[in-house]
Amino acid sequence: MIQVKAPGKLYIAGEYAVTEPGYKSVLIAVDRFVTATIEDTNGNTGLIHSKTLHHEPVTFIRAEDNIIVSDTDAAEQLKYITQAIEVFEQYAKSFNIPMRPFNITIDSNLDDANGHKYGIGSSAAVLVSVVKALNEFYNLQLSNLYIYKLAVIANMKLQSLSSCGDIAVSVYTGWLVYSTFDHVWVKEQIEATSVNEVLKKNWPGLHIEPLQAPERMEVLIGWTGSPASSHHLVSEVKRLKADPIFYSQFLEKSQMYVEQLIHSFKTNYIQGVQEMIRQNRKIIQKLDSLATIDIETTHLKKLCDIGEKFGGASKTSGAGGGDCGITIVENNINKQKIYDEWTKNCIKPLLFNIYHGQ
Repeated sequence: MIQVKAPGKLYIAGEYAVTEPGYKSVLIAVDRFVTATIEDTNGNTGLIHSKTLHHEPVTFIRAEDNIIVSDTDAAEQLKYITQAIEVFEQYAKSFNIPMRPFNITIDSNLDDANGHKYGIGSSAAVLVSVVKALNEFYNLQLSNLYIYKLAVIANMKLQSLSSCGDIAVSVYTGWLVYSTFDHVWVKEQIEATSVNEVLKKNWPGLHIEPLQAPERMEVLIGWTGSPASSHHLVSEVKRLKADPIFYSQFLEKSQMYVEQLIHSFKTNYIQGVQEMIRQNRKIIQKLDSLATIDIETTHLKKLCDIGEKFGGASKTSGAGGGDCGITIVENNINKQKIYDEWTKNCIKPLLFNIYHGQ
């Protein structure tokens, strides 16, 4: 039996701009995981069991390059698992590796005890956990870059708006600088050639760089309890491209602030990090003022204001509209004051740690 895990994520800076190729963001992996367990089985069929969806195990068979599950009602909910298997096996078959029957089980602690999502990237972690499990099952010893690209190809076959930064940090873990690739180019490659050939090519715009955090710096995470629809929020912000002057200014400012943020990381300058977090918040607020949806909701504004009150630098994380916010602090401050005031305002402190790999 093989067991692997893939962590959840939080965006620290560069949200929205990261959906455009070449524009940098900073993310962290957190110590909450999707876990995939895989084992050999006898016969021609295998089992897929998603504990997170409360499904009973369903059998699957292979039909050429497709994974067919026995329960058609479950097929839609299991699509991230089956798509990841299909893409991985298309790659493996290019090396004439015989496919074997297996049972795979997916479990997660990326939600709270009542099943409410924290907004830390569950679908990305599912894709990564499945690819990692199959990599070990078939002993292919793939690089992190290939694991990332396989998960991305599966993701692109399912949706189109994601920057795939959540996939990158789920693979590489820790602190990460990320900019997305030219999605149109990669999509054309997927349609025109084999998975193996797509993996071997350099993807235009893609940048993945591990980052070392300044000493004595901590990230405090608060959860509003309200789920956000990243797809809807990103779609709405994409609408703002109709004003090319504003949108290009937003992208330029985001890139400038993220670059300065990265420099502050590399020079161990916490105050510089905090200032760039505040600047990033301002340009997101400007975006918010022109959009027809709330990015910085009332709860997220309260979260940020409390963090600032006690000497932190705060902003929304990810698409906003609910889910999480962050506060960057020096570790000598009294964190409990922030946590207590968050709690009084119906914001739940998430006592997660940054996850730096197994």
